[in-house]
Amino acid sequence: MGTIYQKAQLDNTADLLAYKSGNLTQDMIRKVEIEFLVDTGASMVCLPGDLIQILGLQPLYTRPAITANGTVQTKVYSPVQLKIWDRECNMEVMELPIGTPPLLGYLALETLDLYPNPKKQILEGNPDYNGEMRIYLLVA
Repeated sequence: MGTIYQKAQLDNTADLLAYKSGNLTQDMIRKVEIEFLVDTGASMVCLPGDLIQILGLQPLYTRPAITANGTVQTKVYSPVQLKIWDRECNMEVMELPIGTPPLLGYLALETLDLYPNPKKQILEGNPDYNGEMRIYLLVA
C-alpha cells in the first residue's frame, strides 16, 4: 500500500461569511493551498499551528486525542472551507505540532465523497456513482 497526498485549498470560513455579507473584501479572505497527507486513521482535518495562524482560525475547545504516544489534549479551531477539485465542505480543524504534515482525515473524505485508492496512490470519487459526488440522506 502506498502513501496518498492530495492538494487542497483552505479558506477561513468566517472570512468567507464576512465577504458574503459585505464586511470584507475578497482579497482579505485568508487562504492557503497545501498538500495533505491522506490519513484514514485521523478523524479530522489536522493542521500544524503555523498554518492555523496564517488562516487566522480561532480556538473553539480542547479535546483528548489518541496518538501513537498516548492520549494528549489538543485544540480544535474554527472551520475552514476545504476545496478539492469541484468539491467543498466546511470542517473544524485540529491542531498539530509545527513541522507535522497536514492530515486529511476520514470525516472530510466522507463529506466530500472521496475514496483512497492505495494501489494507484490517489483519491478517487465514489466508484458507485462513476466518481460523481453524492450526499447521503438516508431517511426512513
